[in-house]
Amino acid sequence: MRNTINRLIFRRGKGEKALSKIQAKAEAAYTPLYREGRTPALDRAEELALQRVAEAAERTEDEFERDEAKVEAGFWPKVQRVARQIPFLEDLVAAYYAMRDPETPLQVRAALALGLLYFLWIFDIIPDFLGFVGYADDGTVLTTIILQVGGAITDAHRAKAREALGMASNPS
Repeated sequence: MRNTINRLIFRRGKGEKALSKIQAKAEAAYTPLYREGRTPALDRAEELALQRVAEAAERTEDEFERDEAKVEAGFWPKVQRVARQIPFLEDLVAAYYAMRDPETPLQVRAALALGLLYFLWIFDIIPDFLGFVGYADDGTVLTTIILQVGGAITDAHRAKAREALGMASNPS
């Protein structure tokens, strides 16, 4: 397993500015999805996330390890490829570090792994090749799972995420 990434996603000290630009672009791209309430696709993404949390509660250690290995194989390459299209990047990377933390309860790690696997799929509810809009469902799935697992993503996980993204240690 890879303990650290080979290079920062953004140059050190440039992460906040890069994420701010990404969030501004995403806001414009996501507006049509919410014009008349949330689209059925995002409702479906939330339902799927709740199903994944329920599945995670039944996951064995072996099943989790298989899921974790799949996340490990594809996570950083995809993040480096699409980072400038993901407004929820800090949460995504913090979820990755929480999933890898042996102190995180197994069911939480399993739920996060299932959410991260969803992110790795190219063809999901809204295909990722659509750019910003294509990651709206991924953000919905991840956010729903994070809300379900409560405080399992710690300040330490967030600090590691900020470091990997080339951000200052403390959020501003």
